[in-house]
Amino acid sequence: MSPPGIHTVASTATSFINDYLIKHGYFTPAEEVDADKPGSLWFSFYRTMPDQTSPGTLVYTFVYGSKYSERSPELQKWVQQIMTALKQAHPEVAQFKSTIELDPAAD
Repeated sequence: MSPPGIHTVASTATSFINDYLIKHGYFTPAEEVDADKPGSLWFSFYRTMPDQTSPGTLVYTFVYGSKYSERSPELQKWVQQIMTALKQAHPEVAQFKSTIELDPAAD
């Protein structure tokens, strides 16, 4: 049996990360979540997709809220925590290189 392809792994990763963030409340205190302001979530996820310019690489795009900047140590910690959990739950993601993108939420 051959290993799963990059598109299958991207879909698996997206589902896992979305579920993980829901389970962890987007690392945001409940009283700060405002459904009318996307930037109120401290940390969320956009998608996983194959990199069009670098074959064999998955791009993970995370979105951070208005309280943070791209260089915030909390963001790096959360990305590491999520990626570690993803690789433990789905070792097949390790067959592909990873690129992490951090984008600000649009308010």
